Amino acid sequence: MSITGKIAIITGSTSGIGEATAITLASQGATVLVCGRDTIRGEEVLKIIRDQGGQAEFVSCDLLDPQAPERIVEEAIRLWGRIDIVVNNAAMVSNKVIDNISMEDWDRLLQVNLKAPFFLIQSALPFLRESKGTVINVSSINAIRNLSNNLIYDTIKAGLNHMTQGLAKDLLKDGIRINAVMPGGTKTPLLKEWWQHMTMDASIAEQLYIDACSDPNNADPQQIASVIAFLASEQASWVNGAIIPINNGVHL
Repeated sequence: MSITGKIAIITGSTSGIGEATAITLASQGATVLVCGRDTIRGEEVLKIIRDQGGQAEFVSCDLLDPQAPERIVEEAIRLWGRIDIVVNNAAMVSNKVIDNISMEDWDRLLQVNLKAPFFLIQSALPFLRESKGTVINVSSINAIRNLSNNLIYDTIKAGLNHMTQGLAKDLLKDGIRINAVMPGGTKTPLLKEWWQHMTMDASIAEQLYIDACSDPNNADPQQIASVIAFLASEQASWVNGAIIPINNGVHL
């Protein structure tokens, strides 16, 4: 996929789509900065990558911290001196009826799901300009199809789509490509967290997650990661400002 030697930052890459993306990009020759809150899982992902002959490092970060995006970029530059690929994958969910939504709920999801992706791109911008790099934002099919009691998440993912295309337009002159993918249901811990919010019962959420993992309409993380890897590669050099649904047509 022609990403050998590229430096990739991937947020939320200690599990799910982010983990699959980190492993996939590393297997195709990229050097990966694995980013996440869970240090133990981060080290496990590093081991998988290194055992397969790939190169990666881990940085512990919480994107609720407004300073985290800048620190991630600083770590990548300290380690390798360049940035070629940014994958904004980290996300939070919140499932509440409208009457119970608080200002804090909005602030938390805005910070992680929209502001952090923007400021990570902004912090990396000087280096992306040098490398003529690329950004892939992980949105959601919920950006175009609302779910009940999922208002904040769905609204912010729609904002991420709009931001993706706005950045693609503004950065076209710099040779930086910005695209997004919109996964549907995917077998990840975030899906389990979503069920936990919906049911407020861990045992019910666990069973619903098990059922979801056997549902053929729900993707494996690797199916999403493969599209992200394509967008990160030179084979997608003429793809810019695209918002790509990845859900086997379930949204149609």
